[in-house]
Amino acid sequence: MEQDLHPLLADGKILLSAGVFDVLSAKIAERAGFHTVVLSGYAAAAAYLGEPDFGLLTQTEILDIARRICRSVNIRVMVDGDTGYGSALNVIRMTKELMDMGAGGIILEDQTWPKRCGHMRGKSVIPMEEHVQKIRAAKETRGDADFIIVGRTDARAPLGIDEAIKRGLAYREAGADLIFVEAPESKEEMVRIVKEVQGLLVMNMIDGGQTPIIPLQELADMGYISVGYVLTGLFAAAKAMEDAFKYLLKHGTSSGYEDQLVSFENFTGLLGLEEKFALDEKYKS
Repeated sequence: MEQDLHPLLADGKILLSAGVFDVLSAKIAERAGFHTVVLSGYAAAAAYLGEPDFGLLTQTEILDIARRICRSVNIRVMVDGDTGYGSALNVIRMTKELMDMGAGGIILEDQTWPKRCGHMRGKSVIPMEEHVQKIRAAKETRGDADFIIVGRTDARAPLGIDEAIKRGLAYREAGADLIFVEAPESKEEMVRIVKEVQGLLVMNMIDGGQTPIIPLQELADMGYISVGYVLTGLFAAAKAMEDAFKYLLKHGTSSGYEDQLVSFENFTGLLGLEEKFALDEKYKS
């Protein structure tokens, strides 16, 4: 597996995370070799509700999905906590819940509720100090535990890059382990974020989004230490299913499409079928 890794990943110079939306996608990412996955709110809303990332997913629903994933994989699971779904008190509850289930961290953003995808139009943000208090609440709840807090700002679109940088600095000072300035619109803005916010910085690469897709080496050279492709898997899965269903409708069979499918044996291996057979035999009378 290691020989298939990008050199920067093999050398541990930057972290690359895959976005997931359910247990199956998390298992696939783990088997592919990812050490960290991000439970994406956008992807979860699409897969769980069939709805856009428009503030329709609830805290209870995202926690349920996170719990299922955390107990099914042995890699770090970062959870998109959206705004924390309320005040600092809601953030405390969510942080405790995630820590109890073994999640690796939470991403907290400063949008107003109902929030929307960071690359959609019409966003607005809460006062900076209000989000500072949410980050402080998460940090105090976390204590000394191995649980990462990502402070995210969505201020770039509604208030401009200057305000986004200002907020990034404030969230770093409040105790966020990683800072995530969402949806910069150029390489120049991305470089400026690194220079002015400093600290440990995260960047998302959203296929079709507002931020240009930049090669991993260039992102590392800029100074980013963590990069997430949080929707690539979702978009790839949707395209693969769409193509397969069109083929079935046209040909009335899956014959001739086998090269595009994971094998039955490979898929059941991913799910641990043989282990379940062995466990079943163990407890038969």
